[in-house]
Amino acid sequence: MPADTKAASGYIAEKFNAGDGVPLFCRVWEQSGPLVGTVIIVHGMGEHSGRYVHVGKFFAESGFRTIAFDQRGHGRSGGRPVFVKQYKALGEDVSGIVNRFAGGFTFLFGHSFGGQVVLWTAQHFELKITGLIVSAPWLALTRPAPKWKVSLGRWLNTRWPGFRLPTGVRSESLSHDQAHLDSLEDLDLVHGFVTVGLFTQGESAATEILSTTRIGCPILLAHGDEDELTSRKTVEEYFSRLQAPSKTLKIYPGLRHELHNETTRVEVLSDYLGWMKSIIQTGFLEREGAQNRN
Repeated sequence: MPADTKAASGYIAEKFNAGDGVPLFCRVWEQSGPLVGTVIIVHGMGEHSGRYVHVGKFFAESGFRTIAFDQRGHGRSGGRPVFVKQYKALGEDVSGIVNRFAGGFTFLFGHSFGGQVVLWTAQHFELKITGLIVSAPWLALTRPAPKWKVSLGRWLNTRWPGFRLPTGVRSESLSHDQAHLDSLEDLDLVHGFVTVGLFTQGESAATEILSTTRIGCPILLAHGDEDELTSRKTVEEYFSRLQAPSKTLKIYPGLRHELHNETTRVEVLSDYLGWMKSIIQTGFLEREGAQNRN
């Protein structure tokens, strides 16, 4: 990665060793001015922290020290590509990153598969965080796999968990702004496949999250109503049953899966920023369980 790219993007590259020794690549943006809080970003399946450079800059310029790391098996981090032996390792990685980088009011921001990991981790680990921002989490797919594929996947998982399946995700299903998607860093490090093992464990984690609808900190859930990948309906049902000190659901009409990469990304990120500042100032939003459709 050229040094001038880092300088232009405003981040410092760091390595963090996970508990089992796997090196995790981190991008760190120091805040402008006095520290307001800290944001830790957990990316989605097959992608990496380089696709969140503009997000890191946005939050840092607003006073939030921001850290985005490549999950194991992704981007510049170690580990077998898009594979884990045990899902728990992903939660341990997030917990370790939080312990390493948390400062002041600390928020976890997870997208898609990263949103699932953040929710699962918050349910299983004692995290020193102020709140969660969860964008288009993988709690269910918009188009569930046919039963024969699910059965085949389970069979393969017992014999060949590292077997790779193409995700079939098209860039036009992510955002209306193709030019922006093409401008993101390290596009050659994006994986267009998922291993049977990780997919199977992800399905189990989603089921577990949906069966334990309690989070111990304020949470903002966000989803686009044109999302073709993760199920908005399931997120809305989860939100209706969720117990949390404060919860907010924002549905964005006309937006697709990657809200932070959409044509109105500045508006979306400003909403996230406003929510975090509100939580910091009041500890909770004025109306418990507020639901907004923008």
